[in-house]
Amino acid sequence: MSENQFDVVLERLTDQAVGRLLKSDTFDASAFDALEDHIWQKAEGLQSEYAISKQILLSLRSAGDAIRSRAKYLPALQEQLQRADDFDLILDRLIAGETRSDRKSGVPRIS
Repeated sequence: MSENQFDVVLERLTDQAVGRLLKSDTFDASAFDALEDHIWQKAEGLQSEYAISKQILLSLRSAGDAIRSRAKYLPALQEQLQRADDFDLILDRLIAGETRSDRKSGVPRIS
């Protein structure tokens, strides 16, 4: 099965993280962690793909956008703004064909 096919798990994880934040103003860090981990797992199978499904793109964009939009009204989310940037970074790395293990923090990419 291609990682670009519709993924019911991704849909559920997105709803648990993003949907809950937007519907009830409740930030669940573990739900966002699970969403991020699932997307990184999918990234392994996407390295050789020329396209990324709209479902994955929507999940990444909605996660970052939801955190940013709610941070304006929920002071506790101010400290989670970096997490929104992390979802943007995941998208950038998917576009580049990279996975989580392709870059190490503090290690230059050019050696």
